[in-house]
Amino acid sequence: QNRHAVNGVIVEDIDSCMIKFAKCCTPVPGDPIVGFITKGFGVSIHRADCPNAQSREDPRQAARWVRVRWATQEEQPFETTLELDCITRDGLILDVAMALSTARVRVKEMNGKDLPGGRSAITIRFEVKDVAELESVRTKLLNIRDVVGSRRGQN
Repeated sequence: QNRHAVNGVIVEDIDSCMIKFAKCCTPVPGDPIVGFITKGFGVSIHRADCPNAQSREDPRQAARWVRVRWATQEEQPFETTLELDCITRDGLILDVAMALSTARVRVKEMNGKDLPGGRSAITIRFEVKDVAELESVRTKLLNIRDVVGSRRGQN
């Protein structure tokens, strides 16, 4: 069995290939992952629970799915997205920004929008080294007053 790590991922039975991380589910080290052989773009790495990975069940697509796993931990940052469900209040964005600063993560983008019923949604795109760091950041954010929920984003 050939096992060659590319971008921190080992693709089983393929010696060398291009790897790209799916933007739909933004996998980070520690997430269960699967690989999909694309037409012309190498292997696309998805979280195993990604809605786009459900085509593994389709017999016409099954041969294009390959087993992949994380290589030994590298200190390379991975981009991910969290969507926060909040109760609208003054200063909420500042509190979120302060928590992210305290967590020492590199924020790539942050957007907030008002929703009906006094609710707000805040979407944050940032870099983490693994799923443990992601969960640590998520915990800090959920401890902010009026942040009532979070979920991994789908870009």
